[in-house]
Amino acid sequence: MTTSLLVSAGARLAEPLAITSLRVQATSFPVQLVTWQPSHASPIKGHQIYGQARSIRSILDSHCPSLTDPLLAHMTPTPFLNSGNLQSQYCILNALKRDRHSNIVYDRELCAMSNGGTISLDWYPARRPLGYLDSTPIVVVMSGIAGSSYEYHIRCLAMSLANQSMGRECRVVVMNHRGTSKTPLTTGKLYDARDTGDFCDIIQGLKNSYPQAPLVGVGFSMGANLLTRYLGEQGSKSPLAAGIAICCPFDMHALAVAVHRKSLFNDQVFHPTLTSAFKRMAKRNYDVLKASSIGYDMDAIMNVKCLSEFDSLTHAKMYKDCWDYYRDSSSVAHVGFIRTPYLAINTVDDPTSVASSIPLGHFRENPYTALALLEHGGHLGLFTGINPEIWYLSPVAEFINGVLASRQALIL
Repeated sequence: MTTSLLVSAGARLAEPLAITSLRVQATSFPVQLVTWQPSHASPIKGHQIYGQARSIRSILDSHCPSLTDPLLAHMTPTPFLNSGNLQSQYCILNALKRDRHSNIVYDRELCAMSNGGTISLDWYPARRPLGYLDSTPIVVVMSGIAGSSYEYHIRCLAMSLANQSMGRECRVVVMNHRGTSKTPLTTGKLYDARDTGDFCDIIQGLKNSYPQAPLVGVGFSMGANLLTRYLGEQGSKSPLAAGIAICCPFDMHALAVAVHRKSLFNDQVFHPTLTSAFKRMAKRNYDVLKASSIGYDMDAIMNVKCLSEFDSLTHAKMYKDCWDYYRDSSSVAHVGFIRTPYLAINTVDDPTSVASSIPLGHFRENPYTALALLEHGGHLGLFTGINPEIWYLSPVAEFINGVLASRQALIL
């Protein structure tokens, strides 16, 4: 499938042009689905997803045409974003972009964690009174490392899910990690890629406050890694109705190796963007971090040049080194223990969440999980169309609607 862009002169010229149009070819790439096959014996005895659904594949076939319909299950990258690095760079450089797809206003709530930390929740639309008996689904979103609710792709997702013209509308709440999005640090403990404690507290608090609302988790990048770990840790006890992981790294060690290779993207975009965010957070919370018993070297933190330097000075202080921390933070081993409908969306040309670290075997063996793999899209990009729009908004909405419809059928 191809799309064409016609660029014309738009005015009469004195002499004819040798070239009167520019034709830009854009190739469409099919979605590759990796799921458990119903014809195979399930390694999970007596499993049942919802209703008659014995695997995620049956829900995808019934409710997710953008992932299963041969005519619709494809992604055409934006012609001028024709590589993983360009897609990823566009996502980073347009993080604060506002347009008709993303122009929303959040309602912020500060939440105290069980260990004294503080998390901010940004709601769209505005939150309801506590105890409000409402069955509108709540989608809980976690950003990537150094990310926040204000990133373009998260605002687009929030608007898409809250204003669905088809399917059910949802309320969206974005969990901003400790110290991010101007959330004040109230202890010296920072968020990291391993600890799911804050997410556990948030989910339990939402469950208590809105007992009739189904909860769905969506994670981006490091947030996807945390969501995957959480679902694996919870197993069949998970209170979430579904989980969606977008560009999950799965193997944090492999991610760290990839982003520390010399390249224009890593050296000029990835590390400068992350370290700038780290330094802003440290500067805002300098006194709290300086007074912490953890013993942060604040001068060194304010001069970090790459991810591994920051992690060595912060998250990895209790480890042999940052590489040991990355190994321990990975979610790859948790996929096989997930007992909640779970969809992962990854790309082959992702420069950070490398495709070779995706645990394909776990997806083939676990009927609760599915992987949608695309040839192109980069890291948190997946932009399509001449005017770049985010491709995965429809698959995410379809999957949430499909899981909740199957769940409702079982309840009825």
